[in-house]
Amino acid sequence: MNFALVCADGIGDALITSIAAHNLRKAGHQVTIFSSHLPKFGKLLEAGNYLPMTKNWKEAVKPFDAVILQHEDTLRAKEIRSFRNEGLDLYIIYTNYRFSKHGPLLIGRDYPVDETKPLVYNVCKALFELFQIKATTQNCLIPKLALDHRKYEKRVIIHPTSTREDKNWLKRRFIKLANRLEKLGFEPQFIVAPEERADWPNSLSSTTLEELVAIIYEAGFFIGNDSGPVHLASYYQIPHLVICQGRQMPLWSPGWGKPEIIQPPQWIPNIKGMRLRQDKWKYFISSGSVLRRFLKNLAGVGT
Repeated sequence: MNFALVCADGIGDALITSIAAHNLRKAGHQVTIFSSHLPKFGKLLEAGNYLPMTKNWKEAVKPFDAVILQHEDTLRAKEIRSFRNEGLDLYIIYTNYRFSKHGPLLIGRDYPVDETKPLVYNVCKALFELFQIKATTQNCLIPKLALDHRKYEKRVIIHPTSTREDKNWLKRRFIKLANRLEKLGFEPQFIVAPEERADWPNSLSSTTLEELVAIIYEAGFFIGNDSGPVHLASYYQIPHLVICQGRQMPLWSPGWGKPEIIQPPQWIPNIKGMRLRQDKWKYFISSGSVLRRFLKNLAGVGT
């Protein structure tokens, strides 16, 4: 069959959902991926068709025998879902299925994720339930690169930003963490967008996603917020630590290994009128607690 795979907008979404494309190709199918990010990985991609998102989805999906959609309640997802009423053979992976919002599931075509398990696990399970494919977790990125894996064993890549400010840990604590790591003999290196470099000491940036992968691939460790680069670290087996609010974990946790996830203590209230966990989470995670977890569980040294 000739499939179209429509990813959600994030880098992490694309990396995880493309597991489906890789395994369908292995099973003998053709797959074209629509993604905001995957086409930008260039020569790191396995052979196949990779297209940017479009505004004319009705025409875009016409050439395909079937479409696989990661449904995350955007206008795009809702539009493509509506084509089912016009005869589109559509498979949907729902990341937040609710009967009250989405109606009844279509057996054999819809897969609601298990929100207690990482999305990597869920995509593999969806492939088995929908297509009887026993999937591996490999996605469309080449898993081994012509670089020295973890070449700089003391280098700690720190990614302190993301597309949403509410997902970012405090800047001053990132900097304090980097200073303490340096005193212990590590080589912390902030990686940020080119326009952010002036705001971060000892920082570098990548102009392409290929460059970003190379930087991560040769690093010894990775620390960051809940954002796309940490999924790259997970995929390429770089020991990694995620600092996050935690509300959507473990579904959105990096799923190609065992991540270290640091989130606010469970006792912090998140009740109506006092959503401290949701709104003030970053103030309840200290640089010391992150350092201790890093040293013990990633670097394997005492504190």
